[in-house]
Amino acid sequence: MFLGEFSHSLDDKGRLTIPAKFRDQLAPGLVVTRSPQDRCLLVMPMDKWEEVAAKINALPLADPRSALLRRAIFSAAEDFKPDKQGRILISQRLRD
Repeated sequence: MFLGEFSHSLDDKGRLTIPAKFRDQLAPGLVVTRSPQDRCLLVMPMDKWEEVAAKINALPLADPRSALLRRAIFSAAEDFKPDKQGRILISQRLRD
């Protein structure tokens, strides 16, 4: 779980620098997706993403609400591996 509040800005190339406090936890890989409720992005370590994805996939396929959630979360999801400076390149799609 990430605790605290951090001000972020993207550089000219659209890269986001991960706070040093979280770099070790996210170094193996991470997933960024849009929040289905707010105009914000969700960032999860790869292992946590796999847990969340399994829970979403376990929801009933015939339930319209489950289908909306599945589409919202998975369609926007992108996986990343931070560079040596702890940065990830946020796609224009997620920046918008």
